[in-house]
Amino acid sequence: MKELIFKSAHEIKDIDEEKGIVKGLGSVFGNIDSDGDVIVKGAYTKTIKENLPRIKYLYQHRLDKPVGTMKELSETNEGLEFVSQIALKTALGRDVFEMIKAGVITENSVGFSVIKEERDQAESVNYIKEIKLYEISAVTLAANPLALINEIKSKGSEVNTNELINQFITERFDALEALVKSNISNELGLAVEFEIKSLKDLALRNIVTEPNETHSAEELKTIEEEEAFNYILKKL
Repeated sequence: MKELIFKSAHEIKDIDEEKGIVKGLGSVFGNIDSDGDVIVKGAYTKTIKENLPRIKYLYQHRLDKPVGTMKELSETNEGLEFVSQIALKTALGRDVFEMIKAGVITENSVGFSVIKEERDQAESVNYIKEIKLYEISAVTLAANPLALINEIKSKGSEVNTNELINQFITERFDALEALVKSNISNELGLAVEFEIKSLKDLALRNIVTEPNETHSAEELKTIEEEEAFNYILKKL
């Protein structure tokens, strides 16, 4: 099998609490991502036609953690739009759905291999024209804190990097606080623990990158998780 590639989209459009339906974008068209790739509209046409029944909704790209089936897949001008029905009778399905409702999970990501692509050497851009789609996953942004920081920095010097990162951390902790006040399963408890650990990592990286502060390699090694957690609390 060709190399499996993951690309994220930043939008869950709608949910139906009674039926466990999630609607959103799996990926977007036309934008140059951090890898220098552009997914072209039409790239999913063949795979939707041939593979729709086999494409599942997963949690964190874990093949051993399916949470739902794809009811609809279509290409719009914006990107790959999906409608998934989550298996609410399973503990993991209920947990993932609760995290989506609480705003802990806010993104989707596609797992695919490239069938056809065309490299524009002049623009240093790779246009992906045909894809074999395997799955769409519900994912947490904090699982990749470097991606968040790089994305914020790429917006230019007019934005306050630290302010936006702190805003993200605050919003995510608010969502986690609301979530843990409800009845949660052991599986969801582990997911929340993972999310908090990721947020600690993000806050720690923010300590390292704050302006007018320098740390030697020796000093960085001495920063403990407790210090990172205290930093988060101070920012909140």
